[in-house]
Amino acid sequence: MLQPFEAHRSGRIVGAFTDGQAGVLRFLLAGQLALLDEEDPTGDDSDPLAAALGIADGPVKKPDNPALARLFPDAYGDADEAGEFRRLTEPDLREGKRAAARQVLDTLQGYSEGDRILLDREQARLWLGAVNDIRLVLAVWLEIEDDDDNPYDRIGPDDERYEIVVMYHWLGALVEWLVEALMG
Repeated sequence: MLQPFEAHRSGRIVGAFTDGQAGVLRFLLAGQLALLDEEDPTGDDSDPLAAALGIADGPVKKPDNPALARLFPDAYGDADEAGEFRRLTEPDLREGKRAAARQVLDTLQGYSEGDRILLDREQARLWLGAVNDIRLVLAVWLEIEDDDDNPYDRIGPDDERYEIVVMYHWLGALVEWLVEALMG
């Protein structure tokens, strides 16, 4: 069996998963889409012109949910400047993350072990972004602050978070395989 992603001589990226791996990815992507709907600055009552321009119609504060705050960090130390930057950028960034997660989820619909996923370079970049976003969210749940923090050092097999640690590391490997495949 192939590692999950490899470069193909056609220039495409070929992916293959077990049924369990594909199921975990579908579950995580569905959760990511639900998370991205939380605290949405455009909401249902937004100004139609602001929505058409892809901006929020008022100041946008940093999300209360720590996972969303990790996906949409402050660009400035000053709260007013950060809020204005969020107003202008977060709706488009959020929709881009949704679109990437939806595309990856669509790719996995009906997937069965033994199937091959063929991605062009743009699709592979969307996969890379979506998988990395999930990994960032898991890092928040695992209280990982930087790359030097190895959660295996403090979360053992008897801890209820252990399966999340395993997923976190597996997603890191997927990111690495995607980067290697994109580099050819």
